[in-house]
Amino acid sequence: MRTLRFYILKEFLPPYIGGMAFFSMLLLMERVMSFVSLVTNGYATIVDFLLLIFYSVPPTLAITMPMSTLMGALISVGRLSNDSEITAIRAGGLKLNSVFLALYMTGIGIGILSFYLTDYFVPKGNIKFRSLYQNLTIARPDVQIDVHSINRVTGEILLLVDDVDEKTGDLKNVTIFENREGEYTRTITALKGWFLASDASKTYITLRLKEGTIVDPKDKTGEKFDSTVFATLDMNIFLSTRELKNIVKTPRDMSLKELSESMSKEQKGTVTFNTYMVEYHKKIAIPFACVLFVFLGTPFVITRGRSGKGLGLGVGVLIIFLYYIFLLFLERVGREGMIPPAFAIWLPNILFFIAGIYNLIMRRRI
Repeated sequence: MRTLRFYILKEFLPPYIGGMAFFSMLLLMERVMSFVSLVTNGYATIVDFLLLIFYSVPPTLAITMPMSTLMGALISVGRLSNDSEITAIRAGGLKLNSVFLALYMTGIGIGILSFYLTDYFVPKGNIKFRSLYQNLTIARPDVQIDVHSINRVTGEILLLVDDVDEKTGDLKNVTIFENREGEYTRTITALKGWFLASDASKTYITLRLKEGTIVDPKDKTGEKFDSTVFATLDMNIFLSTRELKNIVKTPRDMSLKELSESMSKEQKGTVTFNTYMVEYHKKIAIPFACVLFVFLGTPFVITRGRSGKGLGLGVGVLIIFLYYIFLLFLERVGREGMIPPAFAIWLPNILFFIAGIYNLIMRRRI
């Protein structure tokens, strides 16, 4: 029996680790691309790049651990079913519950680890990530510019752009309105521009403009003006402050204890209270899904045919998709108070539990 348990655990680990790597890379890909642009444009070093990824890992793992646990259990048990090893175990008079004990204990262990990660490391990782990211982008206002809208860079300078290149940060079709004291508003247009990297301790940022025109009016009517054409123009924009903003903890940055304390200060039924309640129960419900997926997910792929492995992968993808789509929808519904927040977060687990129990009773697969 001990040999069988270790054998099944050995089958579980490769797809579990592979699932963690695949799902984590998938979720991190978009963030990593934005980090690369910071490095290539000189706003971050390789060390900063690695730290940003490191701080992004805990919240990513909190999502991918239940996914990977389900995929590991389904693929490993599906492989055993596909090769008729489940049939051989049953023929030997052994109960599958006893054989799968190591798998169940592993699911419980992953659930506990996921809970600790979610409650302790995710809040710390989120705060450190935002602090570092703000420090790197404080000299790069293009990341906060709204296209087709008037952006007030300072009290005297308004900026209008048609588009911002997400990869390079270049501003396209730039228009600047500069209100100078005692003078008429000067207008600067350029085909493109970008903010140069600078030390956050400096009191100004430099906007480099390419292929543009400066129109400097000499009267109210605008009939008299000076016009200057330029190939390159470096415009120093002096800022009143370039200090880092205080990083305020959001509900996702709080531990269970902090969420509980915050809820006690809010009136029940308000959006703020519901938001705290949703995050509180998410920290328990999602790690619990790791345990639930192992206990009730494996029977779905114990078949008499030879399609267990493929069936396990297909069932896993379907369950993961439905679980998280449903969770995201109910999370919003819970925040708005349409249904009790706690019930909204636990409902996907409850439905999966009912489906799993039904499967066990009707098909007697364990």
